This record gives sequence, C-alpha cells and structure tokens, in this order.
Amino acid sequence: MSLKHLPNAPLVEATFELRFPGEPRVLAHIDEYYDAVREDFPEVFVPNAQAGIAPALQPWEFKKEDGSRWLGISINCFAVHVQDYLDYGDFRSLAIPLAEKFCEIFRIAHITKVGARYSNRIVLLRMPGEPIKLSNYLNLGFTLPETVDASTLEDIRLQFAIRREDAQLIIALCHVREYLAQPESLILDLDCGIVEQVSSDKFAQYLDKVHSYIEDLFAALAADSYLRYMKGETA
Repeated sequence: MSLKHLPNAPLVEATFELRFPGEPRVLAHIDEYYDAVREDFPEVFVPNAQAGIAPALQPWEFKKEDGSRWLGISINCFAVHVQDYLDYGDFRSLAIPLAEKFCEIFRIAHITKVGARYSNRIVLLRMPGEPIKLSNYLNLGFTLPETVDASTLEDIRLQFAIRREDAQLIIALCHVREYLAQPESLILDLDCGIVEQVSSDKFAQYLDKVHSYIEDLFAALAADSYLRYMKGETA
C-alpha cells in the first residue's frame, strides 16, 4: 500500500544509512567528499564534544542552505537525511548516488548495514486530561496487569526489534508533549536494515527492499480510523 500521496501523511524525516567498520581515512580526507557535494550541501556543521561519546563517532554534517536535507558522516557511518520528503523516487535518486560516491572516494568495500529509517509524527487529537487512546492511531497493543487501569495511559515509550528474511526491523514509539510550535504527538520510528551478506554494489536494490518492508509495516500498523484521517476523509 503506497502512502506517498496521502494528504495527511505523518512522515517528517527519512534517512538512508550505511554502516561499515571504522575507517580513519574518512575523517582524514573528509574534505575530498565535501568537494564532491559542496554545490548542493554548502553548509558545514562540526560536532560538539559530548561526554561519553568518542568524537570520531559523532557525525560531521553537510547541509543544504535551507536545512531541509543534509549528510551525516562519521568514522563508521554515512547517512542522507531528508525533511522535505516528496516521494520515494526522489529520495532514492538523491541517496543512492551520494552513497556510491562516498564509497568510491573512501574505498569502502565492507558494509555491515544498508538501511532506511522513516520518522512519523502522529498528532494526538484528544481533550486535556483524556487518556491516550492508542487504538485510535495504531494497531499496536500490549497487556498490562489487572491492577493497572489502561484507560489512564498518559505516556508511551516502546521499542521492538524483529527479523524479516535478511533484514532487521526496529519499531520505536514514544509520546512527546506539546512544545513550542509542535503539537502533542506520537513519534513512530520505523528502521529497517539489510544486515546479512551486504554488498556495496547493490545499494539501490537494498533500499527498494527496506522501503517496501517499512511501507508494508506502516500500512499494517495504522488503525483504520487513522488511515481515513491520512486520506483526508475525516477532519
């Protein structure tokens, strides 16, 4: 089921990601890749030091001037981020050439993961003090002890990891309260990656597969009432 044309689709960020064993050449010659992409991603952001996180694992970012798309590069990871997602064809045509150029410049031959992550913001429609009715939005449930009144649900933080053929899928769901201009929402992250026998010459094939897995999963997770809302059939 394709969701790309739905008027109220909740997708807010799409990410294409490569993982590989740490390669010092990436950080030593990151300027070579910047030269190849600077016309489209001219803004450079370097990571701030964070306690407990090795600086080499924190990504440099090359961004478009409006901040809508950017690249993240660290010693063991390459990622393409899109916040102005148009459709899958546009996302694919952007990510694959950038990933191929990255592997060409840094001679990355051993890949441990090729994947995508779609982050969805599901705006909650409820009155103040009303419990979160998860079934209004998602076909995702869990059992609580009888001593717990599920109708009083006020916060959610869940994560599941499952396997499908040669891919690993991660479903992460959390509740975020209204903040500044952002409404109260459920953030649903769907992450899928090919993690077995990964080849550096099949990026497009892998992305097609994980996109299909994620789209199928989202369609199965979305409750009928929320699907109607995404289609614009309800207010």
